[in-house]
Formats: sequence, C-alpha cells, structure tokens
Amino acid sequence: MPSPLPLLTLGLRALLINIVIFVLLAAALAWYLGGSLLPGRQTVNFPAFEWMGDDYHFRVIGHGTTPEPVRWELLHTLPDGDEDRLTLGIDGRWRNVWGPLVHYGGVMIGLEVEARDDSTQWWVAQIDRDRAVTTRQVEDRDMMLGTLRGAPQFGVAQPAPGDAERGGAPTP
Repeated sequence: MPSPLPLLTLGLRALLINIVIFVLLAAALAWYLGGSLLPGRQTVNFPAFEWMGDDYHFRVIGHGTTPEPVRWELLHTLPDGDEDRLTLGIDGRWRNVWGPLVHYGGVMIGLEVEARDDSTQWWVAQIDRDRAVTTRQVEDRDMMLGTLRGAPQFGVAQPAPGDAERGGAPTP
C-alpha cells in the first residue's frame, strides 16, 4: 500500500496556494476600495479657513486598530507650502474642537483637552489681528460655548447694531 504522505503534502500545498491567493485578492480589494488590510493611522485634513491672508486648517488623526480616541491639530500653512503645527500653548491631547469662529477681532476656537492626568479641561483660544495667541481655561463645556458666543471675556468689543453701516466695530 502506498504511503499517504505524498497525498498529504500535495493537499497542504494546494491549501497554502489557496490561502496566498485569497490574501492577495483581499489586499487588492481593500486597496481598490481605498483602505488597507491592516488599518493604521488615519488622517483627515479639514477645509482651510483664511485669517489675515494666512491659511489655517484642522487635522484629525485616529488609529484604526486601537480604541484610542482621535486627536486634533491646528495647522498654519506657510507661504512656501509647509505646515506649522500650532499648540496654542495648551498642553494635552485635543479631543474635540469647536470653531473656528472668525470675527473682526480674531479667530476663536474652543477645545476639549485631555490632560496628562487623564482629566478633561476646557479651553478657549483666540488668535488676534497681530497673530498673538490668547488662551483661557474655563470650568466646563457650557462656559466654553458661552465664551465662544460672547467674546467680551477676552476683552474683544462686540459689534453693536449698525456697526456694519459705519464701517465696522471699534477696536479694543
């Protein structure tokens, strides 16, 4: 009686060939659909907004293989096309971003930040006409949203009715 070893070897070889073909076709399909077989870091650039002749945009970064939350960045596009990451002097990972709120006195941004001790902090940042950054930590999300709605907490004069007809609001 012949030994079953050659038949077993042929069967395992055929199985291995089928597995390789399956993995190659799955990878090709994933690539064709715009993804990958083993997802890694995903980056999304949001549309740019212009302030004082410069372009800024937000970038959100997530990781497809870990349950870690996404991270936000604010980038300033330099004239040569390079990008400068703006930390705004706030330490921690940006978890959520509100804004930008572009008004005559500057650009305001609300941030939910995860501090190094895993606590949640709420910040409001403003980039003014001179590109100076002012940041302020607030107590909670409602105060942050209220600050974005009413910029006087930063000493920025609010437009009064009729300011548009008179050529703009007074500067602080």
